[in-house]
Amino acid sequence: MIKPELDDESITKVDANTTIQEQIQELSKRLQNVNDDLHQQVREKHGALLQQAMHAGRFDVALNTLYYDVEQIRTIGHKLKNQIDIQYQQVDNQTRVLGRLHELSHLLRSAGTLLSLTVKLRSTKDPLKQAELHYELGQLIEDEDLKKIDFVQNARAEVINSRQKLRNLTQMQLVTGLQERSEAQVVNALKIFKNFNLLQKSLDDLIATFISDLEQSLRECFAGTDISVLHKGVPINKASPKTNRGPGKTPMLTTTQNFRAKFWKSLHWLLYEELYEICQQVILLTSALDQIKQLGYDTTEIYDVHNHVWQVVQTLLRKSFSECPAHVTQTLQEGLAKLLTSARGLEERLNGEFIFDTDMFSALEVGYISKCAANMKACLAGVDMPSNETVDILIRVASTELSAALIDARLTNSVSAVFIACSQELCKKLESQIKLGADSKQVVDIPNYQQTQNVVISNILHYHKDSVRRMLVDLDVHFSKSKSTAQQDILKALDQTNILIGTILQQIMDSILSTISIILLSMHREPGLSSEKISTSGPSMYMKELQEFISRVWSNHIGPFEDKELVSKCGQELAKRCIELFIHNMSILRPISQAGRQRLKSDCNHMENALKPICPNLPDLGNPARLLRAMSFLIVQPPEELVKQSVGGDSLVPSYIVLFLLFGYANSELQSPHTTANWSNERLIEWLEGHTSDREKLELISGAIQRYRDQVRRKKIEQYDEVYPLMVEFFEKSLKL
Repeated sequence: MIKPELDDESITKVDANTTIQEQIQELSKRLQNVNDDLHQQVREKHGALLQQAMHAGRFDVALNTLYYDVEQIRTIGHKLKNQIDIQYQQVDNQTRVLGRLHELSHLLRSAGTLLSLTVKLRSTKDPLKQAELHYELGQLIEDEDLKKIDFVQNARAEVINSRQKLRNLTQMQLVTGLQERSEAQVVNALKIFKNFNLLQKSLDDLIATFISDLEQSLRECFAGTDISVLHKGVPINKASPKTNRGPGKTPMLTTTQNFRAKFWKSLHWLLYEELYEICQQVILLTSALDQIKQLGYDTTEIYDVHNHVWQVVQTLLRKSFSECPAHVTQTLQEGLAKLLTSARGLEERLNGEFIFDTDMFSALEVGYISKCAANMKACLAGVDMPSNETVDILIRVASTELSAALIDARLTNSVSAVFIACSQELCKKLESQIKLGADSKQVVDIPNYQQTQNVVISNILHYHKDSVRRMLVDLDVHFSKSKSTAQQDILKALDQTNILIGTILQQIMDSILSTISIILLSMHREPGLSSEKISTSGPSMYMKELQEFISRVWSNHIGPFEDKELVSKCGQELAKRCIELFIHNMSILRPISQAGRQRLKSDCNHMENALKPICPNLPDLGNPARLLRAMSFLIVQPPEELVKQSVGGDSLVPSYIVLFLLFGYANSELQSPHTTANWSNERLIEWLEGHTSDREKLELISGAIQRYRDQVRRKKIEQYDEVYPLMVEFFEKSLKL
């Protein structure tokens, strides 16, 4: 290809300062040069240009040939299309004819099947076989094409009519079978409904009927907002309960003043008879469904009829109880125990197949508990000082309320909580009357007015406690059948009465113990115990005083208390303290002669007699009683025998008691521990009572032993007291354990 050499760059080189004429001349000159160059290039490339022209001609020929071939192919394609269209149209027409023939054949077969099955249906009397035929006829009678054929319309109408009659008959058989407890009849009815593909719907309708009848019965029970507007109806015929059974046949209420009695009679019948009948039918229905499942029928789409019905029933009862008129609600709340009795009776009658939810009747509990609380609190209203009569009234009311509530564990616990609260209120009223102070615990004279009042209060508390226990014993049979914790809760609440009685008793016991301690301390001033000339028979003067005091104070101050159980416990504790005080005083007694020891041995026996008013059977005290008898033996034993006593946990007599007895055999230079500490006998006794650890008591004794040792060394005495080595040996043995 020829390319001119004149370009934009050469043009732009024209001097901008030249004139236009000069520029035109310059451009003309350059154009001429370009023209010359073009001619030169044409001459030089003439052969190539000719060759290119030849190729262009050949290309035109090829294009013309290709166009001709395309036209040929297009013509052939049109011919093929026409041939295929004709064949396709023929095949399509034949296919349509065959399709219509097939549809006609199928329609004729269906019509023939419908007619033949109709003939079989007409000649079959067995409902189950009829249901199987209807199962096959189901799709045929619903076929839209068959509906357009005239000669099968009579057969279709006959099948539809037979189907409806069979469904109605089956529904009647199902209801009759359930009422008559005919399981075979119920199973056949369910099979028929299954063949109709109506099993679920039939169950829904049946359950809806149950609930509707039960709801209607509840409406009749709760009818009207006032007792006076209730219409007189037909009374319940108890002689023929079967005629009254069945959903929707509740006995009517009357307009008399006996509304509550009629109401509860009607409601009990509804739960105990009508609901029982429904539940029995549901149990039979569930069993029948299990049977048809075992026979191969698919029941996967069927819900749990047993649980479903019971949940719906409970929902209906909850709704009815919450939406009933105010006077009916009040009747239900106040008579909740009767309602629960009917409910539990139904559960028991159904052998636990159906159990009400624990919170089923919780909405009614508030009113019932309020009524119980009002009845019990009325027994204490306006009473400042409760008496035995007050207790009797409270127990009678509580026994009645608990007896009624024992039918239900939850209700029993609630009623028992109310009774416990009332018992606590009674105890608080009595507690406010208890007299405390010096006058209420004196034991030197006959009981004064305050003490007499305390005895009266204590006896009322005991009477209340005893009455509650007797009430629980009377109700024990019912409590044993209940899962409630009411019995244990009530017994635990009686601890408050024990505390109050114990408070009254304890202040007197403390005074008695204080006086006994003073009497026993007089042992140290007993004349003749250090002499060999006294008589060893008969009690000492302090022992006579102790016997007279215990006999008098126990008869006058403790005897009037009627709570002998608590008095016995307090008496045993007092006896233990008396024995402890007696042994402590006897063991530290110095100086003492051998005759004095024999007198103390005799006093040990008299001590047992002195304690009999407090504790008639002294061996019941255990170790303290055995220790008292052991002391009657040890008090007369020489030091050599005393140190043979065992020490440690197996020893009946504590080591410090033996050491105190050894001090009694020593001379005056080996002083007793309390003398060394410059204590009085009374202070030592108080210290021993306040320190229960034997180790502390041994440490007190070690101080006296150490002081004696130092004194001997300081005075340079050549020989220790003959008891000292025995004492040291026994002391060291005691410290090792």
